[in-house]
Amino acid sequence: MSQIKLADNFFSEQIEAQLLETLNKNMKLVEIGLIGNRLSHNCLGKIKQIYQRNIKLVEEQEPNQLKAELYRLKYENSKLLVAKKENKEKKAHIDLL
Repeated sequence: MSQIKLADNFFSEQIEAQLLETLNKNMKLVEIGLIGNRLSHNCLGKIKQIYQRNIKLVEEQEPNQLKAELYRLKYENSKLLVAKKENKEKKAHIDLL
């Protein structure tokens, strides 16, 4: 889930704690609609931190995927070079026969 809309609710302090716990577990949430709620400043600050953490994770996701693909391609290239060397050696051996 990347967005949640919780507008116009009256959350108690217990609900704030549960909301923060739930939001903290969700690493993909990047849009939070809380207009019309009476949340404490402390709760709003923690929600902002969770939001900023998730935005950073989303922004870093593509570069991390590209790095992983780069490492995979380098590995495949090293295997290809080894196979080419083996083929060259086998061809040289066949030519000697």
